[in-house]
Amino acid sequence: MTSAATPPTNTLRILATSDVHGHFTGFNYFADRYEPKGLAYTAELIKAARQQADASVLIENGDLIQGSPFTDWMVTQSEQHAKLPLAQLLNYLDYDAANLGNHEFNYGLEYLAAAYHGLDAPVLSANLIAQSDYAKQQLNHRAYTIIERDMPIGDGKVALKIGLVGVLPPQIMQWDTHHLAEHVQVEAMRDAAEREIQQARAAGADLVVLVAHTGMPKHSDITSDSEQAVWELAQIEGVDAIIFGHQHELFPGTSVYDQLANVDSQKGTIFGVPAVQPGVHGEYLGVIDLTLSFDESHKTWHVESHQSTVLQVGATRDARVNQMLASAHTATLAFMKQSIGTTRAALSQQYARLQPTLAMQLIHDAQLWYIERYVEAANPVWQNLPRLSAAAPFHAALDANDGYTLIEPGAVTLGDIGDLYRYPNTLEVVKIKGAALKQWLEESARALRVGQPNDRWSWVNKEIPSYQFDTFKGLNYEIDPTQKVGQRVSTADDINDEQDYVVITNNYRASGGGDFANLDGSQIIYRAPDQLQHILIEYLKSLGEKGYSPEFEVNWKLVAGAGFEPTTFGL
Repeated sequence: MTSAATPPTNTLRILATSDVHGHFTGFNYFADRYEPKGLAYTAELIKAARQQADASVLIENGDLIQGSPFTDWMVTQSEQHAKLPLAQLLNYLDYDAANLGNHEFNYGLEYLAAAYHGLDAPVLSANLIAQSDYAKQQLNHRAYTIIERDMPIGDGKVALKIGLVGVLPPQIMQWDTHHLAEHVQVEAMRDAAEREIQQARAAGADLVVLVAHTGMPKHSDITSDSEQAVWELAQIEGVDAIIFGHQHELFPGTSVYDQLANVDSQKGTIFGVPAVQPGVHGEYLGVIDLTLSFDESHKTWHVESHQSTVLQVGATRDARVNQMLASAHTATLAFMKQSIGTTRAALSQQYARLQPTLAMQLIHDAQLWYIERYVEAANPVWQNLPRLSAAAPFHAALDANDGYTLIEPGAVTLGDIGDLYRYPNTLEVVKIKGAALKQWLEESARALRVGQPNDRWSWVNKEIPSYQFDTFKGLNYEIDPTQKVGQRVSTADDINDEQDYVVITNNYRASGGGDFANLDGSQIIYRAPDQLQHILIEYLKSLGEKGYSPEFEVNWKLVAGAGFEPTTFGL
């Protein structure tokens, strides 16, 4: 028998997915194989995790309905007013709520409404306010919801009321202004969260979980960020647990937030509040366990202890999910074979480790095209600075017998784009000094080495993967592998060490991936809401019937020191 001094305890398990980005079936439509990611795999974790607690809630934290070939197919079905399969999947998994993220708005409010049509769980967003009649017709979200669970106490049960308050980045008004202008308003996340947490408490919530599609500043001790606001949100009175996302990180377990005060990346707490961020693509399930006690005299619940963790999916898919999505999966496979544009010349990456290629030029052109549109619309303060594009060849040959990306002249399919750009990176822009740009060029040049005069492949440093060989558009330069690193690259025009330069790259590089030019995320001046695969698709679509038919630009080349002929490398 439990004494009055030791009240009985129960465990509430909060389960969360975030940034799934349309990975539902577990099938990689670009690589044409199943991979351990996506809700078909996460479903197995969810079933097991639910059985290990007295009660649980399952929360989806946004960026769910965009980002994969499956969701690209869903968009086409929505345009035909066909029923979409997402609500059936989420209902089967028994989600208790779905928070909106920024990518929910990429295809407009009508698609958002169609994607969630039939969902049994409420859709959340405390800082999204519908203004126009059109927005009010399409949006069906709440600022908060209260989920009730009966918890066993003694011989009976006591209701536990769990408030869920959702927020998203106000930057959606910038990223998707063509869909949202004059239709919605977005408040600052903290203002809305503070108000709605109080409202949820007043409505009877015993606990409040903040469901935030936002992250925290990475590799920085600067805490104020209107897009990445969790550090500030965690200080709001009345928050018992936090689900966050947007940055595709794992929390606990990452070190990217270690410069922030009051963040424990090992225990998974922010100002002592348990928090979890479950990565990306359904590869992980976020779990927060709250051990609760019930005060009989005051009829109140108290959090006695907590634990945050992320669980990685295994090798098993949920058979029911596979069956449920079978016809949509087949349709997506056919959709992948559809043309999204044309190219008038072959796009080959065979020699991309040795010379410019049209395939790399396409990537550079798409990145520059995207940012030109942003600059024209947003008029950023950096628009008049020298602007470069940086990108690496992901599937380039390392020797004469190695495989490589090859897109033949004619139709370009979605599968081709996946082969050309193999990672789900987003586009980001950094501002750096000329000295750092020189360092970036030199560090990329490590991917080459001194070889034999008559063997071009001997000049490729095979120990360095192709994604670590950035090439640049926007300047003319030469690389001489016979020189030591630090003195290999020469540019046609001098680079001023103190001049500011803007470089368009991807989120991996901008945040310090590869350890280039001391990039650590602090130099980022713009984060695009779009993946580069989708930017390439939209760029090719924008070219219309003429397709991709540019003049081939040879803006960099290999040269060699004494004893080597430049014609060794050829073009």
